Order: sequence, then structure tokens, then C-alpha cells
Amino acid sequence: MDKVDKFNKLINKMALCNKCINMKNKNGIDCSLINIYKNKEFAKNIPSVWTDWYNRLNSKIMIIGQDWGPYNDMEKIYSKYKENKTKENWNKIINEEKSMTKKMLENYLIQSSKDENILDKIYITNAIMCARKGNNYRGNNIKLKDSTKNCLEYIKMQIDIVNPKVILTLGYYPLYSLSQIFKFNIEKQLTDTIKKQSYFKVDNIVIIPLYHPTAQVKREIQLQQYKKIWNFI
Repeated sequence: MDKVDKFNKLINKMALCNKCINMKNKNGIDCSLINIYKNKEFAKNIPSVWTDWYNRLNSKIMIIGQDWGPYNDMEKIYSKYKENKTKENWNKIINEEKSMTKKMLENYLIQSSKDENILDKIYITNAIMCARKGNNYRGNNIKLKDSTKNCLEYIKMQIDIVNPKVILTLGYYPLYSLSQIFKFNIEKQLTDTIKKQSYFKVDNIVIIPLYHPTAQVKREIQLQQYKKIWNFI
């Protein structure tokens, strides 16, 4: 079975998952997520660096972010692609993506690698595989830890399919996800973890925890972590 077949199998498996669709927090606020994989046509045709899975399955580097954000944002991107289902339009939409996270991430990667096209060569996913309801990234509309735990098997399957040399985690919960999968210890704060251990080795994979690109962390400190990537590639 090739990588594309394996990824199709993963999407079929995720389509059956209902772990996060009826979640509430302790105050009864709706924290349920939307399973985008039940509509396979939709899930496979969202042109974004975060969902461009099939074109990046042979990447040596994997990035794991926190979550997709609002379903509405994904729907808008999908609609743009539906208007013109060509490879050219797919790439055009990806290149036009203007989120601050993508801009800062690309900036740090280019600065550290000196490769203007480095982001195109990296497989990118998230620790939480479903999308948020609503229109924003409110802290109280998602149960980060519980939803991260619910997705552990899907992250592990992606790692097994891509087989990267280096995995980069953006923020705390992606690193928490890997600590649960590979059974290594991290501190309760990301900053303390990075100060104590700036990277981890698990089997043949190097895991480098990064601050979220938009975090209030000095540029020089951020870049110190990004520069470590190229020691292992």
C-alpha cells in the first residue's frame, strides 16, 4: 500500500470518529468540534498549507500546529477551489493565504534555512484534526487537552505514513501530543521545556519544540530553535 492509499485509509478512519462532536466544558459551554472528514470530497480539497497533505507525503520535515481554527474559514477556501479545480488554482490559493501564523512561520523557516521555498517542502498538520464551530479562536470554545488526546492515534498514523526525519511542534499542545504518543516527559510550560531540553530524539525522529510563531517571544529566541532543524536534515 503506497502513501496515498494509507492516507485515504486514515481519512476514512477519521470520518467515523465522534469523540469531539458533543463536548462541553465544566460551565456547560459548547466546545464540540466539526468532523470535516465525513465529507471526504471537502476534506481532500481544502487548498491551504495546513491541509495540502497529499502533495507533501514524502517530506523530511513535519510541522504539527494546534488546530485548524473555524470551519467557516475552511469552507471559504474550499469554495474558492470549487470555482476552478485546477492545480494552478490550488497553488494560487495556497500562496495567497495571508494568516499571520503562516506569514511568521514562513519567515522564520526562510531565515533559518536560507531557502525561499522551504514551506512548500514540509508536511503540515495539527494536533487537533477537527474544526472549530463559530467564527473565531476563542479560548473557551475548545477543550484543547481533551481534543488533543482524542487525536493521538491520528497523529501517530500521519507520522507513520510520512516518516519524517524531523518533527516541529508549534506551541504547547502539539508537543504534549507527541509526549503522549512517544512517552517522554515535558514541563508544564513550553518555555521551561525548551530551556531544559531544546529537542528530543525518538527512534529515528528528532522532535524540535517551537514557540508558536505569533507568541510574544523575542525573534532571536525563536530563531535559535529554528536553526536547530538544519543540523538534522
